[in-house]
Amino acid sequence: MEKNQFFENAAFQNMSAEKLRFLMEFANLEKPNTSKDMLPFLMQFVNMANSRGIQFSQNETDFVIEHLKEQMSPQERKKADLIIQMMKSRKKQ
Repeated sequence: MEKNQFFENAAFQNMSAEKLRFLMEFANLEKPNTSKDMLPFLMQFVNMANSRGIQFSQNETDFVIEHLKEQMSPQERKKADLIIQMMKSRKKQ
């Protein structure tokens, strides 16, 4: 997905300028191409956002995760989906 398409998504239409700047930085980073590397990358993203006082809605987070998975093979996407599903189920407990 091109960066312009990333920011044209409805999830980002009413976002603060600070959050948009943060996402621009994120969009310029090299993305992981395996599910194994995605989790640490995503945690780094969350920690960086938290340190700046930035929080994302579930829709925004889901869109970012989908963006990360785009560069993965179908097999790696399935692995990433399983990891994310496990994380979400642990969060509900």
